[in-house]
Amino acid sequence: MKLLEQIMEELGADTLKCFSVVPSFGGYFRSVKGVAEYTPEKIVLTLRKNRITLLGENLTLGKYFEEDLFIRGTITGVTID
Repeated sequence: MKLLEQIMEELGADTLKCFSVVPSFGGYFRSVKGVAEYTPEKIVLTLRKNRITLLGENLTLGKYFEEDLFIRGTITGVTID
């Protein structure tokens, strides 16, 4: 696992390991600095270097602790800007 982390770090791809999505349940996001936009259909998260846009249904913000955020709902799309 350390090799994969080293490769991603050297490629500047730290955002690839910053979230996990579970179908029909929600997602877990790391390194979240803030929430730029929030509706039940769209959430825009601000990270250190990028923004993540989530599209879905019944999206709600869950627990936020030490830059980790849990989001509940059905996530149908994720884009990284």
